[in-house]
Amino acid sequence: MKAKRKLFGTDGIRGIANKYPLTPEMVQKIGIAYGVYLNAKFPDERHTVVIGKDTRLSSDMIKSAFISGLTATGVDVIDVGTVPTPAISYFVREGNLSGGVMVSASHNPYEYNGLKFFTREGKKFSEVEEGGLELVVFNKYELPKALPENIGRVFDGENLVESYEKHLESAGRYLAGLKIGIDCANGATFQIAPQVFRSLGARVFVFNAEPDGKNINEGCGALHPEFIAQKVRDLNLHMGFAFDGDGDRCIAVDENGNIVDGDKLIAILAAHYAQKSKEVVATVMSNMGLEVFLKEMGLNLHRTPVGDRFVAEKMDEVGALVGGEQSGHVIIKEFSETGDGILTAILIASIAKSVKKPLSQLASMVKTFPQKLKNIRVKEKPPLEKLEKLQNAIKEAEEKLAGKGRVLVRYSGTEPVLRIMVEAEDENLIDVIIEDLQKAVKEEGIAL
Repeated sequence: MKAKRKLFGTDGIRGIANKYPLTPEMVQKIGIAYGVYLNAKFPDERHTVVIGKDTRLSSDMIKSAFISGLTATGVDVIDVGTVPTPAISYFVREGNLSGGVMVSASHNPYEYNGLKFFTREGKKFSEVEEGGLELVVFNKYELPKALPENIGRVFDGENLVESYEKHLESAGRYLAGLKIGIDCANGATFQIAPQVFRSLGARVFVFNAEPDGKNINEGCGALHPEFIAQKVRDLNLHMGFAFDGDGDRCIAVDENGNIVDGDKLIAILAAHYAQKSKEVVATVMSNMGLEVFLKEMGLNLHRTPVGDRFVAEKMDEVGALVGGEQSGHVIIKEFSETGDGILTAILIASIAKSVKKPLSQLASMVKTFPQKLKNIRVKEKPPLEKLEKLQNAIKEAEEKLAGKGRVLVRYSGTEPVLRIMVEAEDENLIDVIIEDLQKAVKEEGIAL
């Protein structure tokens, strides 16, 4: 049985700013623990870690607290300022650094924040590495700090951002003639994304690129693709892309304003890379339509639990070049070890330009099954297998589907939410099953 995590969820440490564990005192302690962890794991090195942040009001506070703890252990820090999460992974790999940290809560509202950790290979921390760091944080002894002459320094790394922009540009082709809308979610992509698309020759229409600390993800970005969809229709654009707050995911919109989700982006990219790898990775949330399409292409789909970290780990295991999540986290191994929204957008636009087909035609390759998702806020998260009424309702639902659909019930790893996903060819049946499952959750007494 896995030990219960005290700090880490499905994507790093996350919570509300100035509440445990994201108080300055606790963040500083986590910074100290991370430095101790690095010094213990690689004892014969002087360590350097890169740190970046998104545009939330609390990101400077949390970054400063973390840096003060980390430098106290003798670790040097390169502060790259506001960058997308995948830039941190890139800087770690290119600079042969000891690790990387991103201050962000991704798609969550501004009052949330978090810490994401990257290994020296630019990969997200595994569960084992998270567990190791937690052991250091919660050990009963005082954590060792550096002697005064060995305290870490902080270096301004904003000059590195141009190298990440060049890396993104190198992945694409010249996009002259394309009119592209981008929704930066008032988040970490607000400077880099417009710059890169313009450098590639596209005519760029930029929205939600004026962060004020509180408007990140607010009615915009990857969680609200209807915003960019309307702009694409109104301005007669060739396509649009919506990023989330930290820029590690992307949802596209075709020339008609139809949403092209992560599953369809994975399909387009998998077809593009089909000659190089037959393996594709997606999560349990991905639509059965993706699975059917890949099978027809002679490609193999491997499913993982929700979380782009699990996708990345499985990609390494099976040798996949493309993997991702329906939510828009897409990993393209040729260029990145983690989900990169801007990179995904560049490649999708480049493929469309290369094959001279509109995005709607590329996306239509996948015939998706009707799928509905219901989020239920909960006051607690008891193990699902112990909820008898809910388990009975799931069993009855699977009998009704008779192998022609799927039911998935899971807790969010970052919010007090129970997610119910039902997929079937018959939409009326989906509604009936969701209603039955929702009723069972209420009867269990965990719903708010």
